[in-house]
Amino acid sequence: MADLAHGNIDGTKLVPRRRRQAAGGLIDRYTPRAMALGVALGLGISAIIVGLISISLYGYFQVGDLILPGVYVGEVGLGGLTVEQATDELNRTWNVERGLIITDGERTWHANPTEFGLALDAAATARRAGEIGHGKGMLAEFADMVDSALNGRVIPPVVTIDHDAAVAGLEAWAEVVDLPPQNATISLEDGQVVAVDGVPGHTLDVEQTLAVLSTEPGLALADGYLPLVLVPVAPEIDDASGAIAQAQAMLSGPVQVKVYDPIRDERSDWTATPELIATWLSVEENGGELDVVVGPDGVADYLGTLDDALGAGRYLDVDESVAELTRALRDHSTASLIVSHDPTTYVVQPGDTLTSISWQVGIPYWHILDANPGVDANSISTGQELTIPSVDDMLPLPVIENKRIVISISEQRMWAYQDGQLWAENVISTGIDRSPTQPGYFQVQTHELSAYASVWDLTMPHFLGIYESWPGFMNGLHGLPTLSNGQILWADVLGRPASYGCIILDLDAAEELYNWADNGVVVEIRE
Repeated sequence: MADLAHGNIDGTKLVPRRRRQAAGGLIDRYTPRAMALGVALGLGISAIIVGLISISLYGYFQVGDLILPGVYVGEVGLGGLTVEQATDELNRTWNVERGLIITDGERTWHANPTEFGLALDAAATARRAGEIGHGKGMLAEFADMVDSALNGRVIPPVVTIDHDAAVAGLEAWAEVVDLPPQNATISLEDGQVVAVDGVPGHTLDVEQTLAVLSTEPGLALADGYLPLVLVPVAPEIDDASGAIAQAQAMLSGPVQVKVYDPIRDERSDWTATPELIATWLSVEENGGELDVVVGPDGVADYLGTLDDALGAGRYLDVDESVAELTRALRDHSTASLIVSHDPTTYVVQPGDTLTSISWQVGIPYWHILDANPGVDANSISTGQELTIPSVDDMLPLPVIENKRIVISISEQRMWAYQDGQLWAENVISTGIDRSPTQPGYFQVQTHELSAYASVWDLTMPHFLGIYESWPGFMNGLHGLPTLSNGQILWADVLGRPASYGCIILDLDAAEELYNWADNGVVVEIRE
C-alpha cells in the first residue's frame, strides 16, 4: 500500500505547495479594520480642508461685509458685492435697463416702468440683501452662508410707486390700449353683399388697474408685465343683416365722379367701382333702423389718390366729398366734387404795398389783414412774410359749375359762358385808378333789383354783388347808374374805366345778366 504521507498513489514523491500571492502582493496584508481606518482618515482630512475653506469664505464675506453667495433680487445675482456695489447694479438693471411689457391679449407694447411711477428702491433692496447672514452670531451667520450658497436666496425687491405719475401714465396709455368696438357692417364678396358681424372692443379701467398695481407694485416690476384691467365694450350694432337691401341698391353699379376746380375752371372724370364703394360703406343706427352711410375713414384713401392727381396746394374736402358721394349713391347719379385750395404765403418785395400785393394775389387787402393779426397796413417791410388766405374764401356759396363770368380790366370786356359755350359778350366799364376794380376770383352772392349807393347818390339797376372791397361795402355788376335827379351816368364812356370799383354794363345787358347769373356763379376778374 502506498505511503500517502510521502507520495502519490503511484509511488511518486509529493512536494508541499507554497501559498500563492495575490496580484500586487498587498491584499493579504490589509484587514477590513485597516481599510476603515484609512477611509476615516481621508474623510477627516477632507472635512478639515472643507472646514478651512468654509471658515475662510465665512471670514472673507464677513470681514469684507459682502453680500452672501447665492443671494438674488429677481434674476440679478448680488453675491460677493458690497451694498454700495449692489445698489449700483440694481439701479442699472432694474431702473435703467428693465422694461415693462404691456399687452391686451392681442397687441403688445413695451414701456419704461417710470412711465407708471414705478421704481426700485435700489438702496433699500441692497441693504435688505446685505442683512442676510450678517449681524447674527457666528454659527447663525455661517448657517445662512451655507444655506444661501447651496439653495440660493431670493430677496423681494423694494418697489415704490408714485400714484400721480401712475395715473398720468395709465391715462396716457389708455389712448393706445383702448380698442374701439367695430360695428357690424356690410361687405361685397364675389359680387354679393353680405353682413359682417360686429366685433367687441375694450377700454382700460385706469382706477382698477391702479388699484392692482398699488397692491403689488414689486410684482409688476419683477415679472416685467403691467397688469391691465380691461373692460369689454360691445359694438352698438352687432348685426347688419337688416341693411343688406339698402347696400345692394347703393352697390348696384359704378358711380361717375366729376372733379371741378372753380378757380382754374378745370374738370376731370373718375369712376368708382362697386368693389371700391363697398370699402366706403358702414352701418349706423337711425331711429331704431339701420342706415347705410359713406364713412369718412373709408373715403379718405380714395380722396388721397385724387389729391395726388390734383397736385400740391389743391385738395378735396373730406366732409363735403362724403356728403356728395352719399347723395350720388342714394340717387344713382353722378357725384360732383369741388376742389379746395390751401392758403399761401407772400414775401414782401421792395416797393410793395398791401394794396399792390392784394392785386397780385387776387384777394382784397382787408382779408389779408385779417389773416395777419398785428400787421400794420402802412408799414410792411421788405422780406416780411404774409399769410394769404385761400382763394376759396372768396367763394362762400355752392359753386354753379355750368356757368362762368370772365371780366378783363385791360380789355374792358365781359364774357359769360354756359356749359362751356359763349353765352354773351359785352363792353363794360370798370373802376377808375383811384377806386379800381379788384382782380381775382369771386362769386355772384346777391341780387338786388335796384341798389342804392348813398356815398355817391347813385341808384344801380340789376345789381349783382360779387365781393366786399371792404367790410360792408359790396362791389358788383350792374346797369348804368342813375342820379337822384334821374340823370343816367356813363352811357357814353362804356369801354373805359369810369366807376368807383363796380363793373358797369348797358341797361339791357345788365338785366339779361341779372336774370341769367344765379347766386354761386363764379366771376373771374383778370387785369
